[in-house]
Amino acid sequence: MTKGKFVVIEGIYGSGRLIVDLVERLRRSLVAEGKDVYEIDSPDTGRAQLMGAQELTSGWRYGMFKPDFFFELASRARVCSVTREELKHGKIVLCKSFTVSSIVHARLKGHDWFREDLNCLEARARGLQFGGEVAPDLTVFIDFPPEKAAQELGEKMDDLFKPSDLVSQKSFYLEEFSKMPDSRYRIIDASRHEDVVFSETLSAIQSIIK
Repeated sequence: MTKGKFVVIEGIYGSGRLIVDLVERLRRSLVAEGKDVYEIDSPDTGRAQLMGAQELTSGWRYGMFKPDFFFELASRARVCSVTREELKHGKIVLCKSFTVSSIVHARLKGHDWFREDLNCLEARARGLQFGGEVAPDLTVFIDFPPEKAAQELGEKMDDLFKPSDLVSQKSFYLEEFSKMPDSRYRIIDASRHEDVVFSETLSAIQSIIK
């Protein structure tokens, strides 16, 4: 069967509600077009902390990994194993957050993704040398305004982030996308109405599945 397409939707902390609703709308629209769609979430410890699990950390401290970093790698490996099989069956796989979010989270915590070889471990979790490396065909960045994200997060930000961290997070995302081929990503301005965000995101996905 024809290999499917792997589409990742990314956004800064605080954009989660918009992205969850967006992915659901995308799934419904693509199914209505006759496409076979599979939806999956790639968990990271940053979002786990925002949900109240403050004891979780994927930190790299003084040359030693925290146990939860390996849990995160195992979660990524599981996501990729499932994704690989769905793609083999020609499905469009929609995933909320993936490698770029991990790179950005590491940078927010003061770590160098490449110097500390986090990228090598994560690549293996995605299947490098173990059944075929899984990588997005398209990554869509939902460019959510940091000030609005701070309002969305409210008290969830306490002891975790400052508003300036959200500004840095957005900047890190844009820097990482600037390193990628233009055909591999889209940046969608989320300061506009949600219907416009949906329409442009759907169009970006349709452009790679025709």
